[in-house]
Amino acid sequence: MDAVIPAAGRGSRLGELTADRPKRLVDVARRPLLAHVFETAVEAGADELVVIVGYEAGQIVERFGDAFAEVRIASDVYSDSASTTSSTVNKPRSSRSLAASSSDDANPLRLNSTYS
Repeated sequence: MDAVIPAAGRGSRLGELTADRPKRLVDVARRPLLAHVFETAVEAGADELVVIVGYEAGQIVERFGDAFAEVRIASDVYSDSASTTSSTVNKPRSSRSLAASSSDDANPLRLNSTYS
């Protein structure tokens, strides 16, 4: 099963906490928020983490690489020209389709659909 995790928003309402990083990399309990989301997805049985990235995507990719707890991380890049995740998700830049994921499961689990 794929876990589709939106992580494209800027997080402007978090003020200085996101001045130099995307909201998903803000530390919560001494770990990036995204690590907590990944952990929950892995515990739920995800065998691939599909991360929707936009604003400062490179920082997310650099921080986590291509796996978390031995579960593959794939990323889809969406335009970060809009101010919220909800509006950027509808404007794909990459050619990779979420439906064409490498997993055999046709029903992805969507986690943490919080907007900026």
